[in-house]
Amino acid sequence: MPLFIKNSILYKLFDKCFIKPYNNSLLKKNLDKINNCFKQSFVFKSVERYLDKKPYFLNSFSYKIFRKFVKLIDKIMDFLHKAIKKALLGSNTFFELRSIKYDTKERNLLLISLLLNAFNFAYIIAGILLNTLNLYIAVVIMVVAFLISLFAKNKNCFKQSFIYKIFTSW
Repeated sequence: MPLFIKNSILYKLFDKCFIKPYNNSLLKKNLDKINNCFKQSFVFKSVERYLDKKPYFLNSFSYKIFRKFVKLIDKIMDFLHKAIKKALLGSNTFFELRSIKYDTKERNLLLISLLLNAFNFAYIIAGILLNTLNLYIAVVIMVVAFLISLFAKNKNCFKQSFIYKIFTSW
């Protein structure tokens, strides 16, 4: 334990009030005896032997097939990752996403648009899984995210919009 903790007032107080009395107490001595008895018991030794043994399934036929299936899926996913990465590196989407970090005013709106799209995607997946999807909400969120991204790219459109004029007139 670091010296600055050992020399602190709170640690010394905690040590005097709790640690030293517990170390010298009859409760600790009795708990140590119970612990030793339990470690020498049949139940503890059988559970320990059971937990330390080598699992049987490592040599099973079905486990080997499962491992080969997972390796095949892993290779397919690795191939897809490399192919998609190679395809996206030269795309306009990649350059747009990379340019977001250099644009200061556009960056905030585009980031909000990306976060709304991610939220919408999670909402759709959760709605499908839980069977509670409301398609109108998903479409509205998608349209709002699209409008925000348009406003981020075209500032004149944003400044000439009716809503912007209302808010600036207040």
